[in-house]
Amino acid sequence: MRRTVVWAGLLAVGVGMVGLGVFLGVTRLDDADKWGSVVAATVAVLGLPLTAYGVLLARRQSSGTGGQSVSGSVVGGGVAQVRGVRGNVRIGTSASPAPAAADPPAAAAGPPTSGATDQGGSGGQSVTGSWTAGGVRQVDDVGGDVDVDR
Repeated sequence: MRRTVVWAGLLAVGVGMVGLGVFLGVTRLDDADKWGSVVAATVAVLGLPLTAYGVLLARRQSSGTGGQSVSGSVVGGGVAQVRGVRGNVRIGTSASPAPAAADPPAAAAGPPTSGATDQGGSGGQSVTGSWTAGGVRQVDDVGGDVDVDR
């Protein structure tokens, strides 16, 4: 439905431009110049608030991009997402060996990992549509010591 509305809008703008071109083509040069000035001023006046709205919309959408996301991935180990840390965080020990590589998605059993603390894209953490060989650890807004060992 949305695609239909877009095409209808484009068609209407195209027909309007052709009509305006025909109108200005059949009028006298002086009148066409005056009408062209009126149309240009109208477009400029309407374009300024639309531009401001576009800038505000882009800022609103980019303000929620502080989150972390793993999507459509194959991870040979686990996934650890940590956000908003103002203190100490340790996940695992430094002496722990590297995890084994995961099988490709075709050979893995079960559905892909789909766990999230906030899937709405408002700056949360999410792991969706991904295959992981290890665990998924999500830690958010740590104010002090967090120690996750296995």
